[in-house]
Amino acid sequence: MKLQEYKKVHCIGIGGIGLSALARYCKATGAEVSGSDGAESRITEDLKNEDITVYKGHSASNVTEGVTLVIYSIAVKEENPELATARRRGVVCMSYPEALGLLTEDYITIAVCGTHGKTTTTAMLASMFAACGVHPTVIVGSLLSESGSNFIMGDSKYLIVEACEYKRSFLKLHPTHVLVTNIDEDHLDYYKDIADIKTAFQSFVDLVPAEGSLITHGNVTLKTWARSINADTILEHTIDLTVLGHHNKTNAQLALALAIDLGLPEEKARLGLKQFTGTWRRLEYKGVWKDIALYDDYGHHPAEILATLEALRERYPYGEYTVYALFQPHLFSRTKQHLDAFSESFVNADKVFVMPIYASREVDDGTISSHDLVEKMHHAVYVESYEEVQKYVLNRPHRKCVLLTIGAGDVYRFHESLDGITYEKNI
Repeated sequence: MKLQEYKKVHCIGIGGIGLSALARYCKATGAEVSGSDGAESRITEDLKNEDITVYKGHSASNVTEGVTLVIYSIAVKEENPELATARRRGVVCMSYPEALGLLTEDYITIAVCGTHGKTTTTAMLASMFAACGVHPTVIVGSLLSESGSNFIMGDSKYLIVEACEYKRSFLKLHPTHVLVTNIDEDHLDYYKDIADIKTAFQSFVDLVPAEGSLITHGNVTLKTWARSINADTILEHTIDLTVLGHHNKTNAQLALALAIDLGLPEEKARLGLKQFTGTWRRLEYKGVWKDIALYDDYGHHPAEILATLEALRERYPYGEYTVYALFQPHLFSRTKQHLDAFSESFVNADKVFVMPIYASREVDDGTISSHDLVEKMHHAVYVESYEEVQKYVLNRPHRKCVLLTIGAGDVYRFHESLDGITYEKNI
């Protein structure tokens, strides 16, 4: 069966950024959709407002009579009461990558993969296609600034998706065109080393058919039977963007190379890239508080942090602005594996506040903590509360400053603790 043929769908872990988008797709194609999640969030609240039933917590009773398909996050364990109940009843059960893979069979699928930059590049593609008068279906790993959603229901033959390498999830997809942003060391709680990561990416691009295309930068060496396009041939300085950062220009190179390969009108494609204003938690401008410009970013890998702060310095240069960073490390394993690189990635911040590690799916074994990171940085201090950060910046010696919250956990909630934020564009 095709994904859209299932008419009563239940999603376990529906608050996840990918699974929530797939839930929205099922809803848009006429299904009755429900889901559950261990925590409430902006996403679960939005889903409720879209007439999707969302349960807090997991219970067998959440899988109501008549459910024909259960889609579950790869973080869900087999003993989950909802998944166990569905299997016992004989309900079709698919992981999120399996369900997304099923959907990709029905489209010309453009898959964006890479260790960093997947979300921004996917969102750029959506803006670019729309400017060209083509309306793809889009599943993106963040919330688009224009719609506040991570899903677009299109009316064309194209589907644009993020292809996640974690646990080799992307091998479930059926891509026609693949864009690779970069390949770096990450998810070392699953992969053995960089060589192991590269084998996964090679296996993924092996799925591209001969009539498809592989679009990469020159430093990404992957072999394919499909057309291989080096996006570096499109010079960065010829791409005019609204969003900051060298890394975003390299993302835009990939998008424009695809547009040219597909025969989309180049000038309109460039206009779509220029019109792109970013996504939720990707160097997102939050407003002004007490004369402090506020930004938020999802970066949780040293390379991402370095790129984000470099981009911020384009607008807020040294000597003129003080840049503070409030960092929440994500995962004990990642903090331990990249400890030295994390300590070096904040070179463009004047002061770094480091919060306790966000555990997510991991258990603290006592071998690593945020204190270890603070000890490696001369300009860092350990904090346990948002109030400590507020007091520090309110007593700052220099008036012109910026505060960036960064991390894949819930550090973005810092902004919710502030009273009197005003939104002034491009302070």
